[in-house]
Amino acid sequence: MDEKEKIDGRREIASRNTGWANTIAHKLTVWNVQPNVISLMSIFFSMMGCLLLLGTIHWEWNKYVSYILFAACVQCRLLCNLFDGMVAVEGGKRSPNGDLYNDMPDRFADAFFIVPVGYVVGGIGVELGWLAALLAVMTAYFRWIGAYKTHNHYFNGPMAKQHRMALLTGAAILAACSLPFSTDCSIDFGYDQCIFCFALIVMNIGLIATLIHRLYLMTHTDKQ
Repeated sequence: MDEKEKIDGRREIASRNTGWANTIAHKLTVWNVQPNVISLMSIFFSMMGCLLLLGTIHWEWNKYVSYILFAACVQCRLLCNLFDGMVAVEGGKRSPNGDLYNDMPDRFADAFFIVPVGYVVGGIGVELGWLAALLAVMTAYFRWIGAYKTHNHYFNGPMAKQHRMALLTGAAILAACSLPFSTDCSIDFGYDQCIFCFALIVMNIGLIATLIHRLYLMTHTDKQ
């Protein structure tokens, strides 16, 4: 983590240095789109993702379409996380409450994306979903405690935000691809549910490892 990352508390994102990202960020800056609005849009996309999954349970929405659109919503959330920082910092549109808008929507977005996956699984999946959502919030809490203690923001994994979202995206796409084979399943637990359940188990294990990792880092780093 370089000095700029320590001061700004920004996650290192490789896409930030790409041409397409800088072009879009420049357009958003020229159009006077405020970074706080972009941050709040991540909640919108996560709520849409939540609705899509719940719709497959309560209103018999097409699972294939819903799972693919859910994966798209996850990626749109990540794009919001990318562009709000770029418009604020590189675009010179910082605001006094920028840190608040940058961080708080992520806590809601994590819950809106993770919890409904548990309800799609059903049974023990509900508890796994809520547990993962709680642990995801705890990773952010540990990061801020680390920032207070050492002046460093620890975005380390193995199940940081980008890893959680990548896991959900992959699980949703695999679940959609498994649907044609679910009719051959001899039990009432479809292949798509098995995939989502496995993703939640991996996420919970990874989140616990992330908490341990960040706790180790913050307790073995001198305050600078």
